[in-house]
Amino acid sequence: MENKLFSKFSFYDQMGYILVGSISLLVAFFDTWLLQYQIPQISGVDLVVLVIVAYFLGHLVQSVANLVIKEREKEFSKHEIEVLNIAREKFNLKERTDNEIYRFCYMLSLSKDFSGQVETFNAYYSLYRGWFIVFVFQTAFLIYRLIVAFNSTNLIFLIISLVITILFYLRLQRFYKYCREKTLQTFIIINKL
Repeated sequence: MENKLFSKFSFYDQMGYILVGSISLLVAFFDTWLLQYQIPQISGVDLVVLVIVAYFLGHLVQSVANLVIKEREKEFSKHEIEVLNIAREKFNLKERTDNEIYRFCYMLSLSKDFSGQVETFNAYYSLYRGWFIVFVFQTAFLIYRLIVAFNSTNLIFLIISLVITILFYLRLQRFYKYCREKTLQTFIIINKL
């Protein structure tokens, strides 16, 4: 059976928006339970609505991530600058900045990457970046909960959330590095072909 709904979404959409939004919803349900409110029952129709809401929430979280997380777009290693200079010469882009050349290499690599690794690493970067933002807010909420109602349960949840936040930050850094390296490696391969 062909999956008609999710076949319309790219891998990036599924990872960066739907999964990020889904975790946002799960965290919201957890917080509702933590505040001792009743969690509504979910039926089949509600599940479709939740997927739509998750997709929308994923976009909101990624918008916040764009404002908060600044990648080192303008910092390039010596080796990266060598690759960027190859692109600058090959495509006669002498007046462009290193960042503009990198974006050009990214678009070219994304379009010619038959292995799909550039898109995959970028999707995982987006996933962990979104989850990092969700858990930063979750950690802030749990700090508030701990101040309002100090108990061991709230403290344990705060520690778990803080550890998850740190782990997701490390993962987003790793996948940003992987995406950047794979972009330039793919460009080198395309250039040699």
